Formats: sequence, C-alpha cells, structure tokens
Amino acid sequence: MRARFLNTYGRHRPRCKGWCLAPEVDSEHNAVPASVLLIVIPTGLFVLLVPFPTYWILESIAIALLVLSLVYLILAMYTEPGILPTEAISERRPEDARRPRVTHVVVEGKRHELGAFRAKMCRQTENCVEEFDHYCPWVGNAVGRRNYRYFIAFVTTVSFLALVVGASSCIHLSAVKFGSGQSEADEREPVLGSSWGEVILMVLVAYTIIVLCSVCGLVCFHLRLIAINQTTNENIRGIYFSHKNPHDLGACRNCINFALRPVPRSRVISFIGGSGDAVTRVPTTDEGIEMI
Repeated sequence: MRARFLNTYGRHRPRCKGWCLAPEVDSEHNAVPASVLLIVIPTGLFVLLVPFPTYWILESIAIALLVLSLVYLILAMYTEPGILPTEAISERRPEDARRPRVTHVVVEGKRHELGAFRAKMCRQTENCVEEFDHYCPWVGNAVGRRNYRYFIAFVTTVSFLALVVGASSCIHLSAVKFGSGQSEADEREPVLGSSWGEVILMVLVAYTIIVLCSVCGLVCFHLRLIAINQTTNENIRGIYFSHKNPHDLGACRNCINFALRPVPRSRVISFIGGSGDAVTRVPTTDEGIEMI
C-alpha cells in the first residue's frame, strides 16, 4: 500500500502530489519568508566579511548549521503536526463565521475527548492537533505530536548558528581593529578593509546577541517543558498546577522518550492499494505500506 495525503483538513492542503500536508495560512500568521531571510542574510554577510583561509573551520560549521536549520524549518513546516479528525469536518469557513467548539475527536471510529490526546483546536490552521504545543508563525505551522522534534531541532540549530556567527565575527572584528597578525593574503577588498565592513561586523555581532537572548531563552523554556513532559499549551493554561501530571515519568525518562519515541503515522493519511482505492485510516502493523 502507498501512503498519500489526498484530503484537505482545515487550512492544511496536500502538497507535492500528496507526499506532505502543509498549511495555507494568512500572511499575518506566516513568517517563514522572514525566518529564511533572518537566517540566510547574516550568515551570508559573515561568510563574505570573514576570510575563509583564516576561519575556514568556523565558516564550514556556520554553513553546515545554516543548511541544517533550513532543513529542520522545512520539516517542521511540511510535516503534518498530528491532526485528529473531529466529529464534523467541514470546508474552510469565512473568517467572520462562528466556529463551533470542538470537544471530541473521532479516532479509529471511536469518539474521544480532547484530553485523551492532549489535543486542542488550532485557530490558525482550523485543525485539532494531538499534543498541541503552540502555533509558530516562524515555521508557518502548528507544532504538535508529529513535528515537535523538528521544531526543537530548528530553534536549537539557529541558536548554535547565531553563537558561531556572533563569536567569530567578534573575534575577527577585534583582529581587524587591533591588527593581531592578519596576513595580506586573507584580506578581501574592498569590503574587509573598509569602515563599512567594520560597521557591518558590529551590526552582525549585535544582531546575533539579540537572536541568542531570544532564541536561547526559547530553547531553555522548551527543554524545561520536555523535562517535565508538558506542552506549551498545558503550561500556559496551568492544567497541572493543582494536580500531578500523569504524563511526567521523571526528567530522564521524559528526555529519552522525547528523543527516541517514534513519530506516529498520520491519522488523516490515505493508503492506496493496487486497485487505486483510497481509505483514510491507520493500517495494522502487519500490513505492508510505503511510508512517506
């Protein structure tokens, strides 16, 4: 059997001939182009202004982190976050139309409350998402059970990228300002030796400090949530403030489960057999499928 996304769910639309299910949200909720520019442009300036022969290791690390961050951004955006079919799935409604409150989902033909899957309706994507964490405009998708690891990997690699770019730029700026043995072969004219080059390096250092303060704080916040096995939604709403979290298995086991537990099959995917018939369901473990 072949696995494909064939149907539209809320604002999620099949992409790439059904290989993925990506959201189609309003521009005010989609900052993916800004994410790409805010990552690529500073890294490009760093590579341009800092001589490769002297800092080739750091530049190679920065380029590798840039590629990784873009890969994780794409994975977080185009991975179906864990959509749960609700009792009545309808077409996208006008923005001013009132949406009925969803209190139950239907999984494998059975009716369940949202709490059974730690789920919540995502207003931006109009879908009920399993283990809903939050909606992130920087990746243009809801963050849930199936793409949470990709989101964490994205913000973590961006943090390391900012650290490498900022520290290397600061080191090279100090070398240029105080003349600590820079060879003529490393100089790049006209940008490197110009005052504009130094100004750009200073701005780059300041920018990376801002990114580190914001993104590293976000990473630390999510690392704490992983250690106590809570979602951002649960933490903000204070669901477990008055009673014990039944999902908390201890910091070590929570971190191991986060890192190693498999990504579940999508509950809204269609499995196409040899006859061409498509059925939206989760197959049993003994059925042969072509996973995506």
